[in-house]
Amino acid sequence: MAVKQEKLENSRVRLTVDIDAQVLEEAIEEAYRKNVKKINIPGFRKGKAPRRIIEMNYGPDVFVEDAVEVLLPRLYQEALAETEIQAVDQPEADIERIDRSEGATFTYTVDVYPELKLGTYRGLEVQREIVRVSDEDIENVLKQQQEQNSELVVAEHEAVQEGDFAVFDFIGHIDGKPFSGGAGENQTLEIGAGQFIPGFEEQLIGLKVGETKDIQVTFPQEYQAAELAGQEATFTITVKELKEKFLPDIDDEFVKDISEYDTLDELKAEIRKNLEDEATRRTTEQMENKLLELIADDSSVEIPQSMIEHQAAHLLDYFFQNMQRQGINEEMYLQMTGQSKEELQAQFEPQAKNHIIHDLILEAIHEQEGITASEEEVDEKIAEYVNASGELNAELEEQMREYWNGQRRGIEASIVRIKALQLIVDSATITEVESTLEAAEQEEN
Repeated sequence: MAVKQEKLENSRVRLTVDIDAQVLEEAIEEAYRKNVKKINIPGFRKGKAPRRIIEMNYGPDVFVEDAVEVLLPRLYQEALAETEIQAVDQPEADIERIDRSEGATFTYTVDVYPELKLGTYRGLEVQREIVRVSDEDIENVLKQQQEQNSELVVAEHEAVQEGDFAVFDFIGHIDGKPFSGGAGENQTLEIGAGQFIPGFEEQLIGLKVGETKDIQVTFPQEYQAAELAGQEATFTITVKELKEKFLPDIDDEFVKDISEYDTLDELKAEIRKNLEDEATRRTTEQMENKLLELIADDSSVEIPQSMIEHQAAHLLDYFFQNMQRQGINEEMYLQMTGQSKEELQAQFEPQAKNHIIHDLILEAIHEQEGITASEEEVDEKIAEYVNASGELNAELEEQMREYWNGQRRGIEASIVRIKALQLIVDSATITEVESTLEAAEQEEN
């Protein structure tokens, strides 16, 4: 077997594999042995007909197609081993020639692991935000917790006011006729929250419990139900109950109810620490990404499209997992947004490409700098993972340790990646700039 390697654009390679007549003949013989048991030839027991007799009845090339099916994957694997290229996708295989007296030629075109020409990665200049957490930031968190622990209680007043939660029945008509989804009972609506058709909530203000009123609204032109978009409708509303939100006082008693702390000051200190820790994590990550972007701008690499698509698919899966935790499954999300899965995945491709380039940069740096992870460092990380699982009995702890030991290569790669990133940071000139929590969060979004 002879293999010729040709580099193409966008990190693609074409492998041309030539085999002689003997290798082709051996594959044809293998295809014969594989298929003979299924072939009936008059005068021979089923599966016992000689190959030459079968070829006389069905043609001399009867087993060639099956021989090619045997050869294509086998020769591809042998060609990969000989050339030592790292394929990142399945190849496009073609038959260039087949001649039983001379042999055959096959070509494989495949995306390969990209080669990165590494730019400058030491001595870069970058800004890092130092976020100052204000008292107002802490108060905002307390207000969120207050809202989360609020209750709806029956209102003492009788007429609908802004901020009330009105419980009502409604029947809607368009041109005097009811329409699908236009009626409901015991619906609860926060007045002034803008959750319904524009103008609907405002017309409920002043309506008393037990009263009925007709209101007129116009569905927005971009309304999700196309048959209702732009239509004028009349709703007959009957208010059945009014509720208002009761917010607990933010004091020591409130703190005891919602946390492990006894005083408001203790909870405020914990909130401040959490906000500062999260801000530090976020701004550190932003700074690291800026450094990697600077290196990427000074580096050159061609990323195969298949590699980008694979990474985008991983990011999309992770996105859907997060949506699922919020109670929204994949089908629901696609229906809500009116997108196909393919369209949504394509939106992740720029992010996927950046991830790949950043990983290639860190890999190139650790190879150039000879960065390694020792067995002790991997063991320490495994112990950290096991301890993070909390108190375990001896059997479960051993199972956890065994599992993470099976992930040693991945853990080692993670440690090396962190070290390479830290080398970039340690050698950089970092200018610190003050920022507010609100500004830092806006920059991230």
